[in-house]
Amino acid sequence: MGKWLRKYIGSLEFWIFIVVCAYFGYALYFLIYGLGFSIQLASETYVYNLISQNPWWWAILYYGSESVSGALGLFLRVIGGFFALHAAFLFWRKKEAALPLIKRNASIALLMEAAFYLSFIPSVTAAFAYNLSAEQLFYFDHTPEPLLLYGTAIPCLAMVLVIPPPLLKLREKIMRHAPYPDVMKWSCLSCVAYLFAAFWFNYSMLWAAAMVPYPHAQGKYEFGADFLFQPVNFASFAATVFGLFLIAASALATTLPAIKKQPAKLSLDRIGAVITAFGGYFIFNTISYFLTGGYEAHPSVWYEVIGPFHNPNLWCATFIFLGPVVMLRGKIKKE
Repeated sequence: MGKWLRKYIGSLEFWIFIVVCAYFGYALYFLIYGLGFSIQLASETYVYNLISQNPWWWAILYYGSESVSGALGLFLRVIGGFFALHAAFLFWRKKEAALPLIKRNASIALLMEAAFYLSFIPSVTAAFAYNLSAEQLFYFDHTPEPLLLYGTAIPCLAMVLVIPPPLLKLREKIMRHAPYPDVMKWSCLSCVAYLFAAFWFNYSMLWAAAMVPYPHAQGKYEFGADFLFQPVNFASFAATVFGLFLIAASALATTLPAIKKQPAKLSLDRIGAVITAFGGYFIFNTISYFLTGGYEAHPSVWYEVIGPFHNPNLWCATFIFLGPVVMLRGKIKKE
């Protein structure tokens, strides 16, 4: 029993593998879901009739961002997820003995993940065009311009600018067999970039989108202060705007030694605590979603985002299992 516990429950490598399994599983699910949506959108006569009334450039932007680039990005993430999964499995089962193959797989995974975020560029372009154009453009039954600005244009632009550079730099360091401190530096910078851009800023902007009035959907859609100040919703808002910021800032402070190329000074206890809190954020939102009746009870931007079948980041909930193991590894290291 004790051997089994050490091999699985107490194994850091095993839980890294589980987290990557969740990442790959969600990527695969969203690829299937996204392809279905893209095919449906491309074949929808109602949408085409409205889009065709607009300038040709808008039709290209609309279908390019909603169908082509979206499906391509999801496909790239699945490819990256497959290589990440293989790397994590090798790290768990063979550890340093398979390091060359792990590095190769990780390099491919990083490239695909960076490409996934770069695939947001058409969506960013379309969202800004929708806001800045003098044309009366159709976008999902005349979505309010600020909603698209806060929910897509600004957060996606931030992710495009912030996330791919450290990922590609990390890939370069791995491929060139850079010293361990260099690899750790860019690993930590990549993690911090994710926390600030993909999670804190992105989700905070989605809360801003949830505040935008939606007159066309009046009575069918919840938004604004009335939605925000419902107790559970406000708790989720606070956990996002303030909680995620504290998690991201704590991650930056915790990884600062590695960013300064002093990885030996990293505290696994603090890293584990940050990881646990991060996973807990997704657990909290998911529980809140179900306890309050989900999207059907609260049709809104936010409930659409945190719904388990509509949230591509829900795989991060598995970090709540990894965090305690990292803390345990830190305690063992001190002994």
